Amino acid sequence: MDLHIKDRLLLPSLLPERGSFMEYNLKKAILKKIAISEQDKTDYEIVEKPEEKRIEWNVLKDQETPLKVDFSKEELAFMRKACENVSEQELPDEIWAVAERIYNESQD
Repeated sequence: MDLHIKDRLLLPSLLPERGSFMEYNLKKAILKKIAISEQDKTDYEIVEKPEEKRIEWNVLKDQETPLKVDFSKEELAFMRKACENVSEQELPDEIWAVAERIYNESQD
C-alpha cells in the first residue's frame, strides 16, 4: 500500500485507543511501519510550524515517492475494523479518504 505523508499523519487517528493485547500489538506494528523517521523529515523537507499548528512538507516529492508499506492480513483486518468502528462519527473528509483507501486495500 502506498502511503503519503498526510496518510501517515492521519491514519493513527482512525485506530482505537483501547483494545485487547493482540490489538495493541497490531496497532504498535502498524504505527512502527508508518512512523515519520528522521530520514523522512530530511527527504520530504518536513517542517513543524507550532505557531501555526501545522506541518509542511515537499508535496511534489511526496507524490513522486510515497512510502510503500506491506501490511499483514491481520493488520489490514484490524485497520478495516477500526474504520468500521468510526463509520458513524463525523470526521473530516481527509480522514474518510484514508479510511476508504484502507477499506479498499483490505478487500484484496
